[in-house]
Amino acid sequence: MKFLLFLLFASPVVADTVYQSAVHEATWQTEASPLSCTISHDITDFGKTVFHHENGEPLQLSISTADHRASQNTAELMIINTPWQFDQVSQKLMTLPVTYGQREFIVEGNAARKALAALQQGQFVQLKYASQSSIQPVSVILTNVQFLPAMREFQECSDKMHPDSFNDLQQFSVYFESEKAILDNSASQRMKRLAEYLKVDESISRIIIESHTDSFGRRELNTELSDKRAQVVKSFLIEQAEIDEGIIETHSYRDNKPIASNKTPEGRAQNRRTELRLIR
Repeated sequence: MKFLLFLLFASPVVADTVYQSAVHEATWQTEASPLSCTISHDITDFGKTVFHHENGEPLQLSISTADHRASQNTAELMIINTPWQFDQVSQKLMTLPVTYGQREFIVEGNAARKALAALQQGQFVQLKYASQSSIQPVSVILTNVQFLPAMREFQECSDKMHPDSFNDLQQFSVYFESEKAILDNSASQRMKRLAEYLKVDESISRIIIESHTDSFGRRELNTELSDKRAQVVKSFLIEQAEIDEGIIETHSYRDNKPIASNKTPEGRAQNRRTELRLIR
């Protein structure tokens, strides 16, 4: 529903072109997974707004449009009164930098959280900017109609989110005892943590395993030992995380890439490692 909202100022009347879904059209929908939660709303004749929370990342608010591109370099995000809230005070959340022709407006972190909280508390959220499609400023209103049921689902999703994120496990290492290629209890627990994550993240396209030894022992024995360590980790992922063998790539470097001195027991312990990299 598109209409004109007249806002009164000390000088002449300014009319905004306002986009807001009518009460009978206003719906909020949620999508839930162990790694991300989304609550979205279609804005009639304008586009879509999405609150997205990915595990380990700040909350993000996105307001996008296909037809109403920005024509100036700033936009304002506001918390505003509903028509029945005369005693509430409007609050400007932030001024957004905008490029000419921009079709998506993204807010992250504290401002996104305040916008979500405002809808939950019964207020509206407004994005105001100059558009190429209108002489008047464009005001996009996010209504709280039908918002609370979806918000409860969104909160439940956030509460159940997997404890680890991609950023937590993207670079991952396990360590081995001297001259052994067996996962001890500590290494097994770390690998189980990774396996549980891999079961829920379907976006992983490749896993690179790089195995290392310390400098202790003969060269040919360390070459074999490094290979065995890489294979032990690979087998664990295939069996415990049900990973397709085809996406796993292994490399053995023996003692060619130490991360600490091989002259001390502590340094050698750090060098006896297998490193994993997750790639999306």
